[in-house]
Amino acid sequence: MKNEKFLKTGEFARLCHTTKETLFHYDREGILKPRHVSGNGYRRYGLEQFFDFDMISLLKETGSTLGEIRACREMRDPRAYLRLLRERAGILEKERARLARREAMLRRLIALTEETIGADFDRLLLEEKEAERIIAVPTDPEKILSGAGSVECYSACLAHDLERGNSTDAPLGMIIPAEHAGKGEFRPCFFFTRAEAGDAGDVREIPAGRYAAFFHKGEVSSQAAAFGRMVRAVADSGLRMRGDAYGYDLMSHLLTGSGAVYVAKYIVRLE
Repeated sequence: MKNEKFLKTGEFARLCHTTKETLFHYDREGILKPRHVSGNGYRRYGLEQFFDFDMISLLKETGSTLGEIRACREMRDPRAYLRLLRERAGILEKERARLARREAMLRRLIALTEETIGADFDRLLLEEKEAERIIAVPTDPEKILSGAGSVECYSACLAHDLERGNSTDAPLGMIIPAEHAGKGEFRPCFFFTRAEAGDAGDVREIPAGRYAAFFHKGEVSSQAAAFGRMVRAVADSGLRMRGDAYGYDLMSHLLTGSGAVYVAKYIVRLE
């Protein structure tokens, strides 16, 4: 044996970004044995075994057990190996899609938080809005107005989505039907979450157009008063509301320690 062609256990561990203990474990499990063991017990690994270790790591990361990996290596059956690789490729594809959804959610939460930080509270604003698809879930307005029951209503909304296999994704909010919104009555009759393609349930669209917007921070009782002020401000500005009003819960994803205080954005389409 020419020692320069081999790596000591510690050297091979550093090459693979792992530990000597992991290599010892793989040796005991029979999935990656040293290329050479000297008479005094010193292990030596070949450089080409890096690729064996890398494949084992890949299979482990995609859910294979060490027993499955050992059985596949011992069979030396190309078809069985191909089946295993295809299964693991499918798992990676699902994980890639899951991570993409989580990244998109984080970006939406970043946008919501940035909007909140820069918000001009308790002042009527005008904005142009793109169409947005949502899933509406009926709720009890009286429970929401009681304050204590609002968390229960939110939980029921999320459970409703999960039971139907839908994603529960930001933004979260409430719908105040036109017959109440037009009179300045804060009566949220539906909660909503963002809808994705294939979601089941009462899928609706918040239409694109020109909207009145109003940011407010406070307890449930103050939210009702703020909504009334927004409606009056719209009328005082000579504008006319059209359709349902929507309230976005902008900061429910933050643990602020502020108790039952909500940061909300209310919007209503204008004629």
